[in-house]
Amino acid sequence: MWPFDKHTSRRREIRRDKVERGLTLAQQLRERIHILPVMVAALSASLAALILNVGGEPLGVHPGQRLHRAMTARVEFRVEDVTQTRLKQARARESSPNFYRLDASLIETIRGRLTSLLTLARSHGSDAAALREAATKLEIVLDDDGVAELADLATRSNTTPFEDAITRALRALTQIALVEDSPLAQRQTSLEAVLVDPGTGRERTISVTELLPTKPETIERVSRDIAALFPIRIRESVRLSLSGWLNGPDTEPVRPLYRLEPARTAQVAESAMAAVEPQFVTYPQHALLADSGIVLHSEIDLLRAERAAFLAARATNPEVARTLGAEGLGRALLAVLVTVGLVGFVYRFKPRNAEWPVRQVLTALLLLGLLAAARAAVVIDAGYPPHVTIAAQAIAAAVLSIVYARVVIFGICGGLAVLLTLAAQQGIEFVVTLLAISGTFVFALRAVRNRGQIVGVGLIAGLVAFGATTAAGVMAAQPASFVLWQAAWAACATVAAAFLVEGALPGIERAFGISTNMTLLEWCDANKPLMRMMAAEAPGTYNHSLLVGALAEAAAEAVGANGLLARAGAYYHDIGKINKPEYFVENQPANVSRHERLSPAMSVLVIVNHVKDGIEMAREYGVPPILRSFIAEHHGTTLVEYFYHQANRARKPGDPDPVESEFRYPGPKPESRESAIVMLCDGVEGAVRAMTEPTPGRIESVVSEITRKRLLDGQLDECDLNFRELAVIEKTLLRTLCAIYHSRIEYPDADERERPDRTERERPDRRPREGREPRAS
Repeated sequence: MWPFDKHTSRRREIRRDKVERGLTLAQQLRERIHILPVMVAALSASLAALILNVGGEPLGVHPGQRLHRAMTARVEFRVEDVTQTRLKQARARESSPNFYRLDASLIETIRGRLTSLLTLARSHGSDAAALREAATKLEIVLDDDGVAELADLATRSNTTPFEDAITRALRALTQIALVEDSPLAQRQTSLEAVLVDPGTGRERTISVTELLPTKPETIERVSRDIAALFPIRIRESVRLSLSGWLNGPDTEPVRPLYRLEPARTAQVAESAMAAVEPQFVTYPQHALLADSGIVLHSEIDLLRAERAAFLAARATNPEVARTLGAEGLGRALLAVLVTVGLVGFVYRFKPRNAEWPVRQVLTALLLLGLLAAARAAVVIDAGYPPHVTIAAQAIAAAVLSIVYARVVIFGICGGLAVLLTLAAQQGIEFVVTLLAISGTFVFALRAVRNRGQIVGVGLIAGLVAFGATTAAGVMAAQPASFVLWQAAWAACATVAAAFLVEGALPGIERAFGISTNMTLLEWCDANKPLMRMMAAEAPGTYNHSLLVGALAEAAAEAVGANGLLARAGAYYHDIGKINKPEYFVENQPANVSRHERLSPAMSVLVIVNHVKDGIEMAREYGVPPILRSFIAEHHGTTLVEYFYHQANRARKPGDPDPVESEFRYPGPKPESRESAIVMLCDGVEGAVRAMTEPTPGRIESVVSEITRKRLLDGQLDECDLNFRELAVIEKTLLRTLCAIYHSRIEYPDADERERPDRTERERPDRRPREGREPRAS
């Protein structure tokens, strides 16, 4: 055992070999490690760690939920006592003063009528009847003493005492708070009232007890007090007249001296209410916030306030900072581990057609966006349960089921489920629910062949989400109403995600560079411009493509590949022949060939160029990239044998041998199973069609020979077909071709005439020239 082993020469040799191989290993690592996946992994891990720590820990408690343990305050905090605050605000509003405005017009009317007594005395002092008549017109009531007093006043040269009495009476009136008789004007909750004189702009504050309502008895008392300021004989007349002026006619209401100002009163009341400081209740550390049992709405408010105070205490409380830092560091490490594992997993199973820079980067952005949306939904805490984040898992599962193979989807969905559980801070039952929803989408959404299929799968996944959430709630001993509420949210979120993916399906296909079966079915339509053009310009190629499509679909489905993709690719694999259809044997008249006047090298250029022309036409007409690969790969790098051998035969003595690479297609070799199947079907269909009598035995021989040639030529090295699948493909092609080229019975004419000479089809069989591309491909 090392380090007690002896240093033998063999061990020293092994060590030297390790050093040498170490240099080679370092070089291999530099070659194998690509910078883009490393950058994506580092950036994704950093963003995932940041997302999981945004907003701190969520509350995680909802009304109606059953708590199995009491929850106490982790830090001292205070919350506003809304009840006390509103009570104080109501008191401030009710105790604010009322504002009353003096009725200046009424005061001027009273002033004018009292002053008119002197005028009447001077004008009609000697005629009592005329005096009474003139006073009546001015709504002045005069008794006999009043008439006598005015007659005596008319004889006096000094009327100043009477004028002073009028001034004192008007001043006294303005001091009396005679207000309108209404509930608002007589508000008893207020302690003070403010009397406003618009003439002088002065405001006088009095107690509400000094307010006098304009009732008949109040008016009578005020009239008597004001009349007492006049000479004795005219007091009764002044009292009666003033009482009539304030009471008004029978058709008019009572006239108060001060009228309420509602707008200013309300404004002052609102200002008083706004000036009230909020009232707070302080909860010390370890105070009981919610006891075990059903959580109430009031307890939720306390828990939210405590959570906000706990997060805010990070800056001032070292203990809280350490706690939150440790939790955040743990979430960040888990996020980094899961994210790096996800990126490595996807990169490990990436396709060979260099899709990493686009598809995997978009996948990383999609997952990070969904994780951020789920985290935001949990942190905002708008009243919905954390099961709303199931929508993120459902969207990811649906999109990935469309884009990737199953082996990749399960790994990605598992990693995302862990990250979403960390974001929502849920338990293992939440992970199980997410995985159940993902499995539903993965198994039920294998191929999108019609509209509404994603929504249909979403409805099934919604039922799964409802059942899984219900089971988790029952296990947690939650109330039935709370469990149903959570399950309903989970089901609705899943179905909503399916609707979203269904509507965004065209954008998903364009972004990820994929084509669903529904899109492939649309491109298989015979009314597509390229299909119609091929049927019109190159009918032989059109029929050949249809036969290859039927063969490829049957063979692909036999080995578990995408049969619809193989059929659609076969329909478009030879569209490049539309430009020069007459150079290909399936479109040529009998015994007429354009290649007879061309050299083998020129013929090869024409034949091989149909691949390049097909790719250009596919781009021009918007054919999906997944179908364009069939155009480039259906010949791979095979040799155009017919013209290669023809060039050999035409070589003169002393000339160099033809370069084989110049007689090969440019490639690339098939990189998918479907493309490889189309290559085999293309060669087999052309060879069998060239046979004079395609019997089952001869068809089997041709199928085996062409498959063997493609395999030995290395054309199948880049695809994932194995020998067992090749055997299945051969059997399927043999069965399908035998069904297409079965023997038929010749029916005699009605006149039983002799049969005509044998046609070209009935001549003895000759070995098919499989490599003769102008005729077969």
